[in-house]
Amino acid sequence: MLSSFIALAAGMIGGVDVSAAASPAPAEIVEAAAPAMTEQEIATLVAEVRVPAPETDLVEVQATESEPNRSDVPVGEEESLPTPVAPPVIERPQDARETVGQSSEAPDPSIVSPNQRRAILKEASNALARTHTAQGRFIQVDQNYSMSEGTFYLQRPGRMRFEYDEPVPILIAADGVTVAMQDTELDTVDRVPLRATPLGLLLDNDVDFETDAEVLRVQRANGVVAITVIDPTEEAEGELTMIFNAGTYDLLGWRVLDANNGETTVQLDNVQTGVSINPRLFIIEDSEDDDDDDRR
Repeated sequence: MLSSFIALAAGMIGGVDVSAAASPAPAEIVEAAAPAMTEQEIATLVAEVRVPAPETDLVEVQATESEPNRSDVPVGEEESLPTPVAPPVIERPQDARETVGQSSEAPDPSIVSPNQRRAILKEASNALARTHTAQGRFIQVDQNYSMSEGTFYLQRPGRMRFEYDEPVPILIAADGVTVAMQDTELDTVDRVPLRATPLGLLLDNDVDFETDAEVLRVQRANGVVAITVIDPTEEAEGELTMIFNAGTYDLLGWRVLDANNGETTVQLDNVQTGVSINPRLFIIEDSEDDDDDDRR
C-alpha cells in the first residue's frame, strides 16, 4: 500500500482508481493530459488559456469570394472563368531542401533561447516565493481520463491541502514534513515524506530551479510557460511540468508523469492569494487502527 501511495502522492491520487466516483473529463482537459508536450498542448493544459478555434482558411475564403456566380455568366463564356488557386504547399520538395542544405523540420516556436530560459526560471521562482498563502478550486484528470474536483489550500513553506468533492472519499494534506492521504471509506491514513513528492518543490520557500531540480524543458507558447523538471536525487520519481501565466507567472496548474508513465493533470481555478488559513487544515490525524498498531 505504501508503494502505491508514493505513486499516488506523486500524481495527486493518480494511483487511486476513482473512475467510478469521478466524471469523464471534458475534451479540452483530456487533450491536456496527452503525453507529448507540444505547443498546442501547453496552451490547452489549463482551461483559462485555450487556443482559439482556427479561422477559416484564408486561401479558401478568397477563392470562394473571387469566384463569380455561375448563373450570371453568359453561355459560351464558361471556359474563361478563373480557376481557383489551391493553397500553397508549405513544405518544399525534397531535392530543393537538399540543395540548400536545410532541415525538413520546421523549428519549434515554443523552444526558448538560453537567455530566455534563465529569465523564465528566475521569474517562475520569484513568483512561487511571493505566494505565501493561497486557496481556490482545482480540477484533476487522472491517467484514466476521469475528472475530479475540489478545494485546495496552500501555506508556504511545505503545507497544502486537497479536499475532493463527493463522491471521491480522499483527503490529502502536507504538513511540512509528510504528505498524508486519508481514505474516509476505508478509514485509513497513509504517509510519505514530502520531499518524495512533487509538492516538495512546489511548496519550497525559496525555489531555485538551477540547484533544486534538473530542468528538462522550458517552453513558452500562446500565453503560457511550461517548466518540466525531475528530482536530481531521484528521491521523487517521475516528471513534474508546472504551467505558469506567461505575463504574471501565476501558477495555473501542473502535470505529473509518474515512474510508470501514468499522467495526472491538475488545473487551478479561482485562486485567491494572501488569505488567512487555519493551520489545522494541514494536519490529518492517524486512524484508530493505526494507533492500535503503534501501541502493539
